[in-house]
Amino acid sequence: MRNLALAAVALPFSACLGPAPPPPPPPSELYGTPDCASTVFPADPAINAATVDRYGGVYRLGRESVTVSRQDNRFLAHRVLYGVRELRPDVPGASAFSDGCGLRYVFSVSAGGQGGWLTITDRDGSVSRWRRQAY
Repeated sequence: MRNLALAAVALPFSACLGPAPPPPPPPSELYGTPDCASTVFPADPAINAATVDRYGGVYRLGRESVTVSRQDNRFLAHRVLYGVRELRPDVPGASAFSDGCGLRYVFSVSAGGQGGWLTITDRDGSVSRWRRQAY
Protein backbone atom coordinates (compact mmCIF):
# COMPACT_ATOMS: atom_id res chain seq x y z
CA MET A 1 0.00 0.00 0.00
CA ARG A 2 2.90 2.29 0.83
CA ASN A 3 4.43 1.76 -2.67
CA LEU A 4 1.08 2.61 -4.24
CA ALA A 5 0.88 5.89 -2.30
CA LEU A 6 4.47 6.75 -3.24
CA ALA A 7 3.75 6.06 -6.92
CA ALA A 8 0.68 8.30 -6.80
CA VAL A 9 2.78 11.16 -5.42
CA ALA A 10 5.76 10.63 -7.77
CA LEU A 11 3.78 10.19 -11.00
CA PRO A 12 3.05 13.90 -11.62
CA PHE A 13 6.74 14.74 -11.18
CA SER A 14 7.97 12.06 -13.59
CA ALA A 15 7.30 14.38 -16.55
CA CYS A 16 10.05 16.68 -15.26
CA LEU A 17 12.74 14.00 -15.61
CA GLY A 18 13.46 14.47 -19.29
CA PRO A 19 13.26 17.24 -21.88
CA ALA A 20 10.00 17.73 -23.68
CA PRO A 21 10.08 16.80 -27.35
CA PRO A 22 10.18 19.75 -29.75
CA PRO A 23 6.87 20.85 -31.23
CA PRO A 24 6.16 19.59 -34.73
CA PRO A 25 6.85 22.05 -37.55
CA PRO A 26 3.84 23.96 -38.88
CA PRO A 27 2.34 22.46 -42.03
CA SER A 28 3.82 24.17 -45.07
CA GLU A 29 0.40 24.61 -46.68
CA LEU A 30 -0.53 26.92 -43.80
CA TYR A 31 2.72 28.79 -43.22
CA GLY A 32 4.60 28.65 -46.48
CA THR A 33 7.96 27.03 -47.00
CA PRO A 34 10.47 28.82 -44.79
CA ASP A 35 13.57 27.28 -46.35
CA CYS A 36 12.90 28.87 -49.74
CA ALA A 37 11.93 32.32 -48.42
CA SER A 38 15.59 33.30 -48.13
CA THR A 39 16.19 32.98 -51.88
CA VAL A 40 18.07 36.07 -53.06
CA PHE A 41 18.27 36.81 -56.75
CA PRO A 42 21.19 38.72 -58.30
CA ALA A 43 20.61 42.49 -58.32
CA ASP A 44 18.55 43.47 -61.34
CA PRO A 45 18.98 47.06 -62.61
CA ALA A 46 15.69 46.66 -64.53
CA ILE A 47 13.85 46.70 -61.18
CA ASN A 48 13.53 50.39 -60.41
CA ALA A 49 10.99 53.06 -59.52
CA ALA A 50 9.64 53.23 -63.06
CA THR A 51 9.04 49.49 -63.39
CA VAL A 52 7.71 48.30 -60.01
CA ASP A 53 6.82 51.17 -57.65
CA ARG A 54 3.29 51.37 -59.07
CA TYR A 55 2.64 47.91 -57.53
CA GLY A 56 3.84 48.84 -54.04
CA GLY A 57 1.46 48.97 -51.10
CA VAL A 58 -0.45 46.88 -48.61
CA TYR A 59 -2.78 44.25 -50.03
CA ARG A 60 -5.39 42.60 -47.80
CA LEU A 61 -7.41 39.42 -47.81
CA GLY A 62 -9.60 39.30 -44.72
CA ARG A 63 -7.32 39.76 -41.71
CA GLU A 64 -4.13 38.87 -43.60
CA SER A 65 -1.94 41.29 -45.50
CA VAL A 66 0.93 41.35 -47.97
CA THR A 67 3.20 44.40 -48.06
CA VAL A 68 4.90 44.96 -51.40
CA SER A 69 7.86 47.34 -51.71
CA ARG A 70 11.10 48.03 -53.53
CA GLN A 71 14.52 48.37 -51.92
CA ASP A 72 17.08 49.59 -54.44
CA ASN A 73 16.95 46.98 -57.23
CA ARG A 74 15.01 44.37 -55.26
CA PHE A 75 11.23 43.93 -55.39
CA LEU A 76 9.91 42.41 -52.16
CA ALA A 77 6.69 40.90 -50.79
CA HIS A 78 6.32 40.54 -47.03
CA ARG A 79 3.58 38.27 -45.75
CA VAL A 80 3.24 37.31 -42.10
CA LEU A 81 4.28 33.69 -41.52
CA TYR A 82 5.77 33.52 -45.02
CA GLY A 83 8.53 36.07 -44.43
CA VAL A 84 10.00 38.50 -46.91
CA ARG A 85 10.36 37.08 -50.40
CA GLU A 86 12.12 38.62 -53.33
CA LEU A 87 10.12 38.76 -56.55
CA ARG A 88 11.32 38.54 -60.13
CA PRO A 89 9.31 39.46 -63.23
CA ASP A 90 8.27 36.48 -65.34
CA VAL A 91 9.21 38.52 -68.41
CA PRO A 92 10.70 42.05 -68.51
CA GLY A 93 8.06 44.76 -68.12
CA ALA A 94 5.30 42.33 -67.13
CA SER A 95 2.91 42.62 -64.19
CA ALA A 96 3.50 38.95 -63.27
CA PHE A 97 6.27 37.98 -60.86
CA SER A 98 7.53 34.82 -59.15
CA ASP A 99 9.42 34.21 -55.92
CA GLY A 100 12.10 31.62 -55.10
CA CYS A 101 9.44 29.33 -53.62
CA GLY A 102 7.46 28.91 -56.83
CA LEU A 103 4.57 31.25 -55.99
CA ARG A 104 3.29 33.54 -58.73
CA TYR A 105 2.19 37.15 -58.09
CA VAL A 106 0.09 38.99 -60.69
CA PHE A 107 -0.65 42.68 -60.13
CA SER A 108 -3.59 44.58 -61.55
CA VAL A 109 -3.48 48.32 -60.89
CA SER A 110 -6.00 50.90 -62.09
CA ALA A 111 -4.91 53.50 -64.63
CA GLY A 112 -4.86 56.19 -61.94
CA GLY A 113 -2.75 53.98 -59.71
CA GLN A 114 -5.16 54.28 -56.75
CA GLY A 115 -6.84 50.87 -56.68
CA GLY A 116 -5.38 47.49 -57.32
CA TRP A 117 -5.41 43.75 -56.88
CA LEU A 118 -2.78 41.12 -56.30
CA THR A 119 -3.48 37.53 -57.31
CA ILE A 120 -1.20 34.95 -55.69
CA THR A 121 -1.05 31.44 -57.13
CA ASP A 122 0.55 28.83 -54.88
CA ARG A 123 2.55 25.85 -56.12
CA ASP A 124 -0.47 23.59 -55.62
CA GLY A 125 -2.56 25.81 -57.91
CA SER A 126 -4.64 27.46 -55.17
CA VAL A 127 -5.38 31.10 -55.94
CA SER A 128 -5.98 33.98 -53.53
CA ARG A 129 -6.96 37.52 -54.50
CA TRP A 130 -5.78 40.47 -52.39
CA ARG A 131 -7.13 44.05 -52.58
CA ARG A 132 -4.75 46.99 -52.25
CA GLN A 133 -5.56 49.10 -49.21
CA ALA A 134 -2.64 51.53 -49.10
CA TYR A 135 0.25 52.54 -51.31
